[in-house]
Amino acid sequence: MRTLTLPDGSGVLSLTDRPTDDDFLPLPHGLTLDDAVAVRAHEVRAGDLLVAEFSDGTGVRPTEHVPAPYPAHPHAVRDCPCQGCEECEDLDTWTLAEPGRVADVALRFICLAPAEDDEPCTLVLRNRPVAVIRADVVARAEAAAEKAPESESVYSVTWHNDFEASSPQEAARLAYEQLRSYATDAWPPVLEVEDEQGERVTIDLNAGNEVGG
Repeated sequence: MRTLTLPDGSGVLSLTDRPTDDDFLPLPHGLTLDDAVAVRAHEVRAGDLLVAEFSDGTGVRPTEHVPAPYPAHPHAVRDCPCQGCEECEDLDTWTLAEPGRVADVALRFICLAPAEDDEPCTLVLRNRPVAVIRADVVARAEAAAEKAPESESVYSVTWHNDFEASSPQEAARLAYEQLRSYATDAWPPVLEVEDEQGERVTIDLNAGNEVGG
């Protein structure tokens, strides 16, 4: 669990560990909740990664982790580009139920992300506390992940050759002597390489290419 403080100092929030079940995607680019900060919804900036929300009010505020963290694109509800998603229609219904609420919409709500695919707009109260990872932190983590070397795999390398010998011991000795000769001779061996998935490929080191699989 992590303790976060809102910028205005009005409250302390407890950010619980991110669930690990299949309904919750891991944070991208090696990011962790240690990178998160608490802000009000209206303080979210474009590109910030939204990872959790908290109930608006006082006292203990349970963490509501976002199942699929998403980059924010905050804008006023009136500027929402959707063609009437479920969330926006519900807000319209709530607004029209009482004329006095029309002016309240811009003061009370903000859209953090427009509708996309089958997902409706993300409409939240402007003062609702949320946990985000700032856009610049996300960008640095993404750049570092792109530069990171690919993880190494285990390969089994086999060398084959035929020797005329009077015993297995003599054949092994002849093979050893030939292997030693590769250190000084200009003609390297042909090797069979097998990866962890069992896929095999034969590589001719002299030709510098694959000669079969």
